[in-house]
Amino acid sequence: MVTVSTRPEAGSRMVLQIDVPASEVDRHFATAYRHVAERTRVPGFRPGKAPRHVIDRFVGRASVLAEVMEHLVDASYAAALDQTDIVPIDQPNVDIDPGALNEGSDVSFSATVSVRPDVQLGAYTDYPFKLEVPEVTDEQVDQVIEELREQQGSLRPIDERGAQKADVASVKFTGTIDGEPFEGGSADRLPLVIGDDRMIPGWEDQLVGMRMGEQKGFDITFPDDYRVEELHGKQAHFEVELLDLRERVLPEPDDEFARSVGEVQTMDELRTEIRDALAQRAEAEGRHAYADRIIDFASTNATVELPEVMVANEVEIMRDELRSRLAQQRIGMEQYLELAKQSPEELAAELREPAERRVKTLLVLSAIAEQEGIDVRDTEIDAELASQLGPKPDPKLAEYWASRSGRSYLRMTMRNRKLVDTLIVRALGEDAPQTASADEATDQPTSPGTE
Repeated sequence: MVTVSTRPEAGSRMVLQIDVPASEVDRHFATAYRHVAERTRVPGFRPGKAPRHVIDRFVGRASVLAEVMEHLVDASYAAALDQTDIVPIDQPNVDIDPGALNEGSDVSFSATVSVRPDVQLGAYTDYPFKLEVPEVTDEQVDQVIEELREQQGSLRPIDERGAQKADVASVKFTGTIDGEPFEGGSADRLPLVIGDDRMIPGWEDQLVGMRMGEQKGFDITFPDDYRVEELHGKQAHFEVELLDLRERVLPEPDDEFARSVGEVQTMDELRTEIRDALAQRAEAEGRHAYADRIIDFASTNATVELPEVMVANEVEIMRDELRSRLAQQRIGMEQYLELAKQSPEELAAELREPAERRVKTLLVLSAIAEQEGIDVRDTEIDAELASQLGPKPDPKLAEYWASRSGRSYLRMTMRNRKLVDTLIVRALGEDAPQTASADEATDQPTSPGTE
């Protein structure tokens, strides 16, 4: 079993002096020789059966030592961390003398790691603000009812009048500039809602008054900020035919309508149900905002020197988050930078300030949790993992959550959530935590190493 001693260094760094006994060294030599033999074809020997002196001569002693060093350092460093309460925030800088690696002999090496810095907490209770939950208004209830009516509405063909705003139309059109057609200027059958301004300003106004089957020509000028630069300020002529015209017919807001959209019998009951749902949503949103203000209050009043490695890691995480959002819109990072007229370095500089805020928030929440004695048990983490992974988990995801860093991150997230819930309950004088209150506020930061 390895033994370890520690000493702090300036700049939130810790040096681990790790001593590995000869028995462990011999075990890693045996493992290295076996691995090298298994992947090396040695004439006259089956895979994995070549003796050590043949392996040394065939692949070289240096290759074996490199394999020994890799396994010994990884395993011994992990074992040393298990004996301490150190939570590294970066990969270790290892100092080991390869010449000291010999079978039958002890070996010592050092590993210098960046660790979480000390946080000087300020005030994080007795807030100069209160929970604010807006009252639900009749107008909000009416708006929901109108949205439900829109969902239940139907389209009725119109042939007795001309087109009006809010009618649903289908049009065929051909556009030309100086007598020549242009890209995107024509359609055989385009559906649109008149007045939704799907087309360029003023285009849909030309449809008002047209009857189904009618044709019309008109001129219109593209705005100077139109998305296609070549069309800026250009005047175009359009020939339009109104192929189809329909109006949306909404159901009457009566008891029959109420029964069709909810498990109620009357409109009064439906309005009460909607009001209760809006009140619950307002309460949840108010608690989320309150949690955000609590976190900001605690972070603002605390003092901490942010490790550069944590900030740099957070910048990379935020860059990956941006890349993921862009991918959902089918936009590549290079294309985004070109549109934003930014270099990768300028993007990193832009992300630095929010990254610093997120890192500070994590560090402050961790420090408060320690002071308050709030933690998460392994059984709670196991239950959360079982809930997230489900009965048939993705193997790579399961492997990550089973790792030291995966469990550390989940513990941090769950502990921060529990902490903020506790602070909210204490401030409001409630009896029990409302688990959902701080989910959004505490799930934002993502840097590892703040457990």
